[in-house]
Amino acid sequence: MAQQPMSQLPAGASEVQILGKTYWHSGDNFYQFNEETGMFYQVPQPTVQAHKDRVSQAHMYQRSQTLPGTGLTGDQIEGCRNAAADKSNEVPNRGSQVYINEYNSCIRDLQQ
Repeated sequence: MAQQPMSQLPAGASEVQILGKTYWHSGDNFYQFNEETGMFYQVPQPTVQAHKDRVSQAHMYQRSQTLPGTGLTGDQIEGCRNAAADKSNEVPNRGSQVYINEYNSCIRDLQQ
C-alpha cells in the first residue's frame, strides 16, 4: 500500500542524515522529500547495514594484529570492535564518532 504524499511534515519532525541521504524522522516514521513533486513521502526505516559493512572492512586489516602493550588477547580486542560496531549502528549519523569512543572505552575497561 503506497503512502499518501504530504505537503508538510508532522510537527516536531527532525532532519537526519543516514548514509549520505537526507531523511526526516518523526516518532517511528521516516520521510523523504521528492523534489519533482515537492511532496514528502513516508519510507521504510533506513538500514545501516552498509555502514556496519564499511566499519568491518575498515578494521579487517587489523584483525590479526594485537595492540602493542595492551596485554589484551585478540578475542578481547575483537569483542570491543564488535560491541563498538553495534553501538555505532544505533546512531548512524554519528556512527564513526560513537565507534571510536565505544572501542576506546571498552579497551580501557579491559585494561583496568
